[in-house]
Amino acid sequence: MHTEPSAALAPGAVELEVDRFGLTANNVTYAVTGEALSYWKFFPTSEAGWGRVPVWGFGTVTRSTLAGVSVGERFFGYYPMSSHLVVEPKRLGEVGFLDGAANRRGLSGVYNQYLRTTHDPLYQADTEPQQAVLRPLFATAYFLADFFAENMFFGADDVLVSSASSKLACATAFVMRQNAGRPVTGLTSARNTEFVAGLNLYDRVLCYEDVPLLDRGRRAVFVDIAGSADVRAAVHRHFGEALVHSSAIGATHWDRLGHGGDLPGARPISFFAPDWIKRRTEEWTPQGVQTRLAGSWGAFLATTGWLTIREGEGDDAVAKRYDAIVAGHAHPRDGYVLSLAGDDA
Repeated sequence: MHTEPSAALAPGAVELEVDRFGLTANNVTYAVTGEALSYWKFFPTSEAGWGRVPVWGFGTVTRSTLAGVSVGERFFGYYPMSSHLVVEPKRLGEVGFLDGAANRRGLSGVYNQYLRTTHDPLYQADTEPQQAVLRPLFATAYFLADFFAENMFFGADDVLVSSASSKLACATAFVMRQNAGRPVTGLTSARNTEFVAGLNLYDRVLCYEDVPLLDRGRRAVFVDIAGSADVRAAVHRHFGEALVHSSAIGATHWDRLGHGGDLPGARPISFFAPDWIKRRTEEWTPQGVQTRLAGSWGAFLATTGWLTIREGEGDDAVAKRYDAIVAGHAHPRDGYVLSLAGDDA
């Protein structure tokens, strides 16, 4: 369970200080879908009606009553937006461990894994900020592209990606272009069109109002990261039966979520990355998954010169950045890397 520093630490427990975490629209999705997808169960609070938003980042061991985990070791993983986390490591090995805390049993193992930075094939000390912001999004993108490749892109000629300025969409476009062999079109707002085009991650960039310009004589798959009912409806109604697959991934436009009613074309379905990762982990082994990710991650990281890291500490900094993302005021080039370590709250 999550906690602030306490006087006693149970046998077999480890306390980590959450000293660096990324904050993106992905974390807003966790909050919006906290009840539906059980995200609130990972780090429950004793205060009714409240929860701790999950984040990805790095923690340093401050106390340990478990042989095999030493004070000062650092782990990448899934943390609460808090200063500390107490875990109960299970399946401890050279690479890391799973948190076996009672409240996390039955929840996705992807979120329960903590990796030692000393044995993590994706880790480089000088890219910690980029990892905190982009790494979880890149993993989703990688396995989404793997899912499409497994299904031969459902026979599509083109790939469409909404919310193209989002970091998840950027990672998705990169991996799709590596694996798809099909043009990838990014859909975005008019204000972000120039920025997205300058990334050189998409074969074509259009604003949402220009969906009617797309060639509906070509079969398409739609990767819906915006989560906007209006955008989804526009794409489905334009392509009709030529839309051969429609995947809902995120909720960037959290205020316009919806199913969009009965739409022509393929029925929209949700892609839940942890389920696909679980399947691949069983087939490739955990180490095999990390090794495959590492190869592609390095290539993607080389394309992220556009990313500007914005670091901050304390309650006010976190609240300010979170509010900016929710309100849609965060610039897509900015990557927020934050910390509550040392706070009393």
